[in-house]
Amino acid sequence: MEAIRIKATDVSPEVIFDSAGKKFSISGWSRPESPSKFYAPIAKWIDDHGAENLNNATVDFNIEYFNTPSARVLREILDQLENLYKKGIKININWYYDDESSKEEFEYEFAQGLNIPINFVEKK
Repeated sequence: MEAIRIKATDVSPEVIFDSAGKKFSISGWSRPESPSKFYAPIAKWIDDHGAENLNNATVDFNIEYFNTPSARVLREILDQLENLYKKGIKININWYYDDESSKEEFEYEFAQGLNIPINFVEKK
């Protein structure tokens, strides 16, 4: 299976979904013109390969900034990961944050209704 590697730009994050290297991350700024189009390959990869490749894996979200349209799509990705978790796939999620207010924003915007453990990691 082919890995997803997308280089960061000034409007879109770096994305690495590489099962061979056991690296799964989204990092940087997320404000692409069409977030649903940008994140579609990641959503498809999770649907097609997540069950066999994400068990006991860690997915890192180190997002500096995201706009409202990106927030909706990122929540959909978290929902996909939650669905795998509910099926017994052990996924670790790390959400990196700058300060307590950004952690609280995430909890308000994303975590409501999610039933998957999320590790909050403060950036140093």
